Amino acid sequence: MSVDAEKYFLGQCLWSPSIILDAKCSPSDFEMDLHQRLFQAMVELTNEGQIFDERMLSVHTGLPLEVICPFKATNIMFTNWPFYDSQIRRACKIRKFKKVAQEIMDSVGEKPEELSARMQKVIDDTINQVDGFEISTVQETVNASVSRIDERRKNGLKCIGIPSGIQGLDRQCLGFQPRQLYYLGARPSQGKTALMLNCAQNCKEAVGILSAESAKEELTNRMLSSSSKINNQRLVMGIFKEGEMERLTQAASDIYSRGIFIYDEPNMSIDTAVMMARQMKRRFDIKILFVDYLQCLNPSRAVIKQERREQVAYASKQLKQLARTLEIPVVVTAQLRRDAEGNRPKLNDFSDSTQIERDADVAVMIHNIYNEGMLQESWLLVEKNREGRTGDIPVVFNQEYLKFTDK
Repeated sequence: MSVDAEKYFLGQCLWSPSIILDAKCSPSDFEMDLHQRLFQAMVELTNEGQIFDERMLSVHTGLPLEVICPFKATNIMFTNWPFYDSQIRRACKIRKFKKVAQEIMDSVGEKPEELSARMQKVIDDTINQVDGFEISTVQETVNASVSRIDERRKNGLKCIGIPSGIQGLDRQCLGFQPRQLYYLGARPSQGKTALMLNCAQNCKEAVGILSAESAKEELTNRMLSSSSKINNQRLVMGIFKEGEMERLTQAASDIYSRGIFIYDEPNMSIDTAVMMARQMKRRFDIKILFVDYLQCLNPSRAVIKQERREQVAYASKQLKQLARTLEIPVVVTAQLRRDAEGNRPKLNDFSDSTQIERDADVAVMIHNIYNEGMLQESWLLVEKNREGRTGDIPVVFNQEYLKFTDK
């Protein structure tokens, strides 16, 4: 049974390499040497930031393709991988018990208390482990909660997380908090990428940006435009008014000194996004992650054959888990449904999946009001806030240089 579980699990990893990032088993948990070698290679390639396939594993391990390919041919369901993961670890524990039990049976001359101590050590090292989770006492959680509340008391209504740069939003949400998932929702061309970049530029800590839509050059031009307050179109075309070149130079120097790390890949998959986020955290110790945008992420191979809403829901769950495991805020832009065009956006207006509104710890909508095609008012609507107030925040959206400011 354990060998079959190992085969199924390795096949699932070949179809969806991102499983490696969340799996709890280790190479030593596998019974067969071949399976240990394959899983070890998968872990090593993943740690190098690569998305492995059969050929890469063949090169890495020296095993022929005809040995590796049958694992992927196994008829499996991707969503069942946690079951096989647990089966592999359970079988490993049983093997450890059997080994020690046999050693005790074969031992000669040891005292009963010594044999008991050996068995107890095995129990402590296996059965008492809680896979990947930590059991906390209520005393620990109370102390942590009181400390967090006291910090907020001392700060009053000041921002205690990573500031967004918009005071009204920071008063409402107290900044971007670790382990929280934030959604910035809007219809196309309403400023969601601009708002995301404004928030990223305001961060004093290391920032990661994953862009599945815009190229890094375009994102950089937008940041230069908002920072220098130069018309974005003229900046791209290289047309400047008097004094603007000096402002551009100053803006470039300011952005250059920031710890902003960008990975852009057109329509990157959610698997790639998760992997690159982990790599950014490991290499640059980013304190906040921005993703642009949710519906532009290609589905994981684990759900490639499922309906669109299931694919988007899976991506949202992965980003939610990413915020928890990396212990940083994850801020994601998301498209709203066509029905929201020209109307006040609501929490259930997120496109393609209702899972988005469930996963969001904070959901902020951009609401622009036009009159005869001219922008009259802009609002940030905090439609969901697990740890604070909801409400409307008046802002100014300068479309000329793509910048949101307090009103």
